[in-house]
Amino acid sequence: MFLKYRWKVVLLLSAFSLLVMGIVGYLIHFAIALVIVNKEVIPTRGMLYPRESETREVRSLDGLWNFVTSDEANPTQGVRDKWFNDDLSKVKDVIPMPVPASYNDITTDKAIRDHVGTVWYDRKFFVPRSWAKDQRVWLRFGSVHYEAFVWVNGEMVIKHEMGHLPFEAEVSNFVKYGEENRITVMCDNALIQTTVPQGKISEVKKDGGVAIVQSYTFDFFNYAGIHRSVHLYTTPKTFIEEVEVTSNLAEKSVGHIYYKVKVSGTASNEADSALQIHVQLYNKEGVVVANGTSNGDLNGALEVKKVKPWWPYLMHPEPGYLYQMELLLYTADNTLLDVYRLKVGIRTLTWNNSSFLINGRPVYFRGFGKHEDSDIRGKGLDLALLTRDMNLLKWIGANAYRTSHYPYSEESMQFADENGLMIIDECPSVDTDNYNQALLDKHKSSMEQLIHRDRNHPSVIMWSIANEPRTSPFQADSHFQFVANFTRSLDSTRPVTAAIAVPSASDRA
Repeated sequence: MFLKYRWKVVLLLSAFSLLVMGIVGYLIHFAIALVIVNKEVIPTRGMLYPRESETREVRSLDGLWNFVTSDEANPTQGVRDKWFNDDLSKVKDVIPMPVPASYNDITTDKAIRDHVGTVWYDRKFFVPRSWAKDQRVWLRFGSVHYEAFVWVNGEMVIKHEMGHLPFEAEVSNFVKYGEENRITVMCDNALIQTTVPQGKISEVKKDGGVAIVQSYTFDFFNYAGIHRSVHLYTTPKTFIEEVEVTSNLAEKSVGHIYYKVKVSGTASNEADSALQIHVQLYNKEGVVVANGTSNGDLNGALEVKKVKPWWPYLMHPEPGYLYQMELLLYTADNTLLDVYRLKVGIRTLTWNNSSFLINGRPVYFRGFGKHEDSDIRGKGLDLALLTRDMNLLKWIGANAYRTSHYPYSEESMQFADENGLMIIDECPSVDTDNYNQALLDKHKSSMEQLIHRDRNHPSVIMWSIANEPRTSPFQADSHFQFVANFTRSLDSTRPVTAAIAVPSASDRA
């Protein structure tokens, strides 16, 4: 995580600031590495979940990867010695590590469980020759905690900071088609005062030497690793990049869906205007209930008669009703370029100081704050556990949960959509106790990434911008005003909330 500092910034930091944030020597090691690792953090925006279609292929890279830890006393060795240029097995003894999973509890080695700093993964994969023709190839991670640096065949393709959220890179020019390729990932779990969530790194004397210790104010374990699935997928050269969907009920039997589509890969604005999006909406029986075509800005609306609204669990005999939205991208001469499909629900949210309504009916929230971790896998995606959890929620009569205290997997959002479970969607800001501009920027980035990922899910009915922050300091007032207003600017269709544990008399947020 310390790789985020530019070398000039590191040199200008005062000794006092360095001591507050962590360890002088540790930061200096990473400052050296910046000469090699000089890729900006990529803010993830608008990524569609990878789905196969007539124009797209998806391959999973989940499975057993090779894994090594860096020496805590020499955390930049792998970067300086360019471990990414060859198989990890040629520089250290590797062990198998399942992906997706946290690495902490997979072995019986306490040093791996409590490791602070960087770890490395790699694996081999093939790319079909057929993918070389008129397509783009993308590498997508569902989540790596906390910071990830990714190389393909020795070339850095992306750097991403923020656990629990997806990121991707186009690797069309980095892969070898019809040949074996290598992907290398360096993951850093260190948390400091400018990360979301916050933490602190310190040195303690141990066994005649010095050990690196991570501390944090939140009350759950800082699991780390490649936590969610890794996919390789294709799109056409010109493709549907973003889809934003909103909806409402005009009256009891009529619903509206409003869509905005962003296309990428066109040569110019003139080329954009020559494209058209044809949208079809299917009910659960596979019958088209609405359709439309948009040219130019590729935005439009659908009217659905005899609509079946999305209802929460136990509020309707058929909760979680979803339509399938099919988007077909054409050229002006009706040549099909791309096809993407997603599930959508039609519902209206309204609220005031005393009540929250869905489709005009008051909602009583019955549910829980959860966690996404489990034995052995840690925070690794576990579909069996996810399904069991959701069934238990329904069994006990719950209709909602909060993603305490970080974004949950995209698969859990999809399950909630289909089963009518309402979600208070929370960013990773938990127990914040120190406020600064760098933290504010990353806090806002976490909300932007979260909203762009989850905005199309009807189950998401509220954004939570923090859990139990220390809101007594005077800086908390402006910090949370900025974050709340920024969140509303990205999505005005849902309320914004936070879980506050400070007495109201001293709460500045």
